[in-house]
Parts: sequence; structure tokens; C-alpha cells
Amino acid sequence: MSPKQHVADLMFPHGRFRARALIAIIRGQWFIRLRWMFLIAASALLILDRIHLPDFKRPWAVAICIGLVGVVNFIWWLVGRHLLGEVYRGVGPSAENLSRVVSFLNAQMTVDLLLLTGILRFSGGIENPMAIFYLFHMLISALLLRPLNAALQGCWALFLYGGLAVGECAGLITPHYPFLNWATELEIHSDWSYVFTAIGVLGAGIFGTLYFTLQISSRLDEQERELFEANRALEQSQEALQELQARRSRFMQTAAHQLKSPLTGIEMLADLIRNGVVDSAGIPDVVRRIIRRCHEAIVQVTELLTLSRIGDAAPTRHERASTDPRAVVEKIVVRFTEQAQAKDIKLDVNFAHAAGARARVEQRDLEDCISNLLDNAIKYTADGGSVSVTTSSTPQRLSISVKDTGMGIAEEQVDSIFDPFRRGNLALAANIPGSGLGLAIVREVIEQAHGNVDVRSTVGKGSEFTLSFPRQDAPASPEKVRGTHATTLTSKTASDNQDRT
Repeated sequence: MSPKQHVADLMFPHGRFRARALIAIIRGQWFIRLRWMFLIAASALLILDRIHLPDFKRPWAVAICIGLVGVVNFIWWLVGRHLLGEVYRGVGPSAENLSRVVSFLNAQMTVDLLLLTGILRFSGGIENPMAIFYLFHMLISALLLRPLNAALQGCWALFLYGGLAVGECAGLITPHYPFLNWATELEIHSDWSYVFTAIGVLGAGIFGTLYFTLQISSRLDEQERELFEANRALEQSQEALQELQARRSRFMQTAAHQLKSPLTGIEMLADLIRNGVVDSAGIPDVVRRIIRRCHEAIVQVTELLTLSRIGDAAPTRHERASTDPRAVVEKIVVRFTEQAQAKDIKLDVNFAHAAGARARVEQRDLEDCISNLLDNAIKYTADGGSVSVTTSSTPQRLSISVKDTGMGIAEEQVDSIFDPFRRGNLALAANIPGSGLGLAIVREVIEQAHGNVDVRSTVGKGSEFTLSFPRQDAPASPEKVRGTHATTLTSKTASDNQDRT
């Protein structure tokens, strides 16, 4: 940011409330109306002064200053109408229009302070208690403008008042006009000690008002920001809940259909035996098919229960969790060693994460994630292939990668494989059994634990799934709203990998 931009940023109002208040001042013509009221009251006082105190003649310059207030106020009224039309010509107030409103308000305050000083000059100088109106403008500037802008207005007010007081005391501004007809002999305007005291008191009042008002307004700005963030979090939560409801509805419909399929097959095969369609020699084969269908249904029910358990559990459990990924990986690899050996698949494990590093994820959920990834890697890898599990870490994250030399995933399908009951076309074409719920379980855990999944896949060469979780010794995530698409998916096509092979 350039120094010019930085200064401009300090000059503009911050906070939605201030912006709305600035627009409301222009729309409601608050300053315009106050000046008309002041003009009427001051004119009435001058007339009464002439009637009741005929021997005391105030200078015509007072009337001229008051008349200038009326002329300037009429000009401000015209400019305000034009500016209001510019502000609301579009959909809403833009940053450019807001800067014009700020400039317009600054111009009004600057001229008001100058005219106020002129009125004081011809009606008693520092003897006139109307100097209190300097503080009125300080309150307005501190509430509606940025600190630098308000400070400049304060310096301008003190410069005008101090210049008037010192000028009269030093005889540079003459003659002196008394404020009251019976106090013409006070001559306190020529007492240097009183002059400096009056300037000091007004200066303390101006900058004290600015300081305390700015402190209060900054607290209000902070409260406004917190309310805005809370409102935005609520809106995001509402959107997330609506999306989760839609996903739940689709999930229930698909789950019913998926469970119906094996049960229908079992019923059909059992009818074949009951009706004598299958002879005694073919019964064992039909029974094996019934058992396989039952196994498929049991696997689906088991994973449905797992997905339901994870979805119903409190996501905050991960914030308190501390899991050793090495112990989990070793445990899961032992469980799948026999399955890998049955297909002559080489299963490698590499631990590259920092010693003692622990992940902020519940251990049982991490076991479910790695189990599903390792089961898929072995299942979709041809005999004689290889599967590797690797851990790594950074100061903030701890990652577990499962890489295989299997069939891979088509690029256009990478974004959808984490949806429940969604399987890749290559897996379906190869008639490899699966529930379609494993990766949905992975995504549910990832979203709850504020993790990420990175997918790199090349059709015909294999896939690599990398889970990333916050480290237990890293600061907790400030995110207040649970996302519904926390998964990071990356598809690497064959052409992307040619440079590496």
C-alpha cells in the first residue's frame, strides 16, 4: 500500500454503521437543518439585542457572519442534493461515493469552524462562551470519521481559536468587541495568562473529547465487526445445514436403493432353490452366491452404521483428540497384510514425520479413514502391483499418504468419488465389489477434523490419496462454521505425469 493510499484509508470512515450514518446525514440534511435553526435563533437574538439594548451597538460584521452562514448553508443544500443523487444512482453507495460524502462532511466542518471563529471575533472573542460549539464538531468528526481526519479537524479548531485569542491579546486583531454591554471594561482578552489558560482548556477539551469519543467508537466498531462475523457465520451455518439436509435426503434414497439390490438378489436365488429350478448339484453354487450377496449387504450396513456414527458424533471431539499416526498405520497395515499377499502386492510403509508428532483427530476415525484407503488401494491394484503408505509432517499439519499402482480414476470423476454410493466407471466396468461408502466416510472425518484430502490419479498408472490433519501441538483452527466441502481434490492426468516418468 502506497503512503497516499494509507493516508486516504485513514481519512475514510470505517465500520458499516459509520458509512450508514454518513449517508443518513446527507439524506436527512441534519447539518443543513441545524444551521437554519442557528440562523433563525441568532437573527432573533440580534433583533432583541437592538430592541432592548439600544445604546449597545454590536458591529454589523456579526450580522454579516450570520448572513454568510445562511448563504453557505444554501450552497451546502444544493451540493447535498446533487451528492445524494450520485450516491443512489447505482445499486448502493460505492467506495468512491462514500469518499465524496466524507469530503463533503469535512468541507462543511472546516467552513463551520471558520464561520464560528468569525462570529466569536465580533462578539467577544475568548470572552464568548460559544466556543463550546467547537466541541460539538469534534464529537461529530470523532464519531463519523477516522482518527486522523478527526485529529486534523481538532487541530484546525485549536488553530483558529488560538490565532484569534493570541491576535487580540497581541494587538494584531483590533478592535476588540465585548460580549456583554455591561462587561466592556473586563479586558481579559489582553491578559496573556488568561489567554493561554483559555487556549489550554479548549485544547484539552477538544483533544480529550476526540480521545474518549474515538476510544468509545473503536469499541463500537469492534462490536460491530464481531456482530458482522457472527451474522456471517450464522448465514454460513444455515447454508451448510440446508446443504446437509439435501445431501441427507439424497443419501437416504440411494441407501434404500443400494440395500434393496442385494436383498432382491438373495430373494431371487432362494426362490430358485425353493421352486426346484436348481438341481442338487447346483445348490452349493447358488448358496455361495447367496452368501456373497449377504456379505455385500452386511458390508453396506456396517459402513452405513460407521458413516452414521461419525456424522452424529460431535465434531469438537477432534479438537481434544491426540492420535499417534505411526501406531495407527502399523495397526492397519498388519490387518491388510494377508489381503495384499493374496494378490502378490508389495506393501511398503515409510514414516517420515517428526518424532513425537501427533494429529488432532480421533483415533477410531483415523483408523476408519486409513482402512478404507488401504482397502481400495489393494482392491483396485492388479496382482503383482505395489501399495505404499507414507507419513510426513510440517509445523502445522501431519499427512498420511496411500499410493497404489492400480487402475486410477478418470479426471472428470475425481470430484464426485467422495459422494456416498459413487464409484468410478473403471471399477464398475471391472466388476470389483464395493459399497461406495468408504470415501464418504473419509470425507466426513476430514470435514469434522478440519483436514484436507488431496487426490492425484493417473488412469492406468495408479492413485495417491493424501490425508492432512492439524498437528496436536499446532494452534487450534479459528473456524467456527463446519464446512460441507472441506476436501481438496487434485486430478493428475497421464500428460501431467509424463515429465516425471
